[in-house]
Amino acid sequence: MSDYETVLRADAMLTPAGVVADAELAFDGSGRITYAGSARPDAASASDRVVHELEGQVLMPGLVNGHTHSAMTLLRGVSDDEGFMPWLAAVQALEQHLTHDDVAVGLQLAMVEMIETGTTAFADMYHWDAELIELVRAAGMRALVALASFAPDAVGFPGVSPWNGADATEQTEALAAQYSGDAQVRIAYGPHAPYTCPPEFLSDIARRAVAHGIPIHTHISESAAEVAQIEERYGATPAAHLDALGLFEAEVLAAHCVHLTEDEIALLARTGTAVSHNPVSNLKLGNGIAPLPEWQTAGLRISLGTDSVASNNTLDLFEEIKTGTILHRGARQDAAIVRASDVLDIATRRGAEAIGFPETGALEAGRLADVIALDITGSAAIPFEPAALVSHLGFSATGGDVRHVFIGGRHVYAEGEHLTLDADAIRLRAAEARARLSAAARDA
Repeated sequence: MSDYETVLRADAMLTPAGVVADAELAFDGSGRITYAGSARPDAASASDRVVHELEGQVLMPGLVNGHTHSAMTLLRGVSDDEGFMPWLAAVQALEQHLTHDDVAVGLQLAMVEMIETGTTAFADMYHWDAELIELVRAAGMRALVALASFAPDAVGFPGVSPWNGADATEQTEALAAQYSGDAQVRIAYGPHAPYTCPPEFLSDIARRAVAHGIPIHTHISESAAEVAQIEERYGATPAAHLDALGLFEAEVLAAHCVHLTEDEIALLARTGTAVSHNPVSNLKLGNGIAPLPEWQTAGLRISLGTDSVASNNTLDLFEEIKTGTILHRGARQDAAIVRASDVLDIATRRGAEAIGFPETGALEAGRLADVIALDITGSAAIPFEPAALVSHLGFSATGGDVRHVFIGGRHVYAEGEHLTLDADAIRLRAAEARARLSAAARDA
């Protein structure tokens, strides 16, 4: 641990106590915030401090992506104008040609995009192993990683790994033991969804999750077609079906949840289940609008997610923040039904809690310094007043405004330069991988 403080001084800062003008944030060598408030007169002159004067910039907590599939950056733009089930078939057909190297570079490309648009932590479901997890740790990000699985004997990504669902379950437990207590990484089971996973498989994962204290990341009620399919098969709605299998006795992060009934919302609230709101993906795939106001009223634990770029097509959470605020206002014809401040909180503090990093997500003393700085000198920020910071962050800011990113006090992005990733090389490798995938699909 270093004995010096890093000090960020900016025009304004978003804190749990409100907006601070002429702001200062300080954190020690362990990456823990020691001060968050108005600029101290002596901060710049102290010899034990490294000071960053960020004039024309504002500070806020790093964003938390509550649901994505990072390696699918290689599938950006696939089947853009198809409905959910045809889109899923097109994506899965391409996934059969993925290699482990493809997954690695797709993950790295996602981290490049997430970092440069202000995301510091994410919840992910795809193929995961120790080699891929170490890429996350090297980049400096935090992640809840779930090993996607479909059935005990189903191999999800045959070109990437021979693991079937049973193997993925065993590997999940091995990785959870290996990374127990790691500040950057949490491990989760990843049964894909109730319409792709047989009941006995889901029941087994539920029992294991409770026994080992390992969370579950899954999809629930993303589309109306899925709900109808589950009701026809099992005579119950998706969440009720999963409840009967014991899934909610474990810690669960449920993505989408677009078509929950009132009883299902009450069930998820009662069991402490976390949900991920993915407004742009839900809209793009024509799946509907998740009932965020009802989630809030019920007291659900909520995060904000992008889903994969195959269904979005970006990882810019500022787009989700604005959409997630105004979408419900328009749908309900009520401009007060969802506030920008609430969605910003979901995208930071509440999202961090939902995916298991409760020491992050807010700029206040004692928390870990996951912080981003955004430029406010561009036309879309003028005129800027500190009192209007929430309005700016909720309705005007974009990922392109991000200038600095610190994760646990580690400087990972500075004025357009990645400090932990070779972004240019990653982009080149990703383009080459996509070209190979497209050619393989054409020849298949």
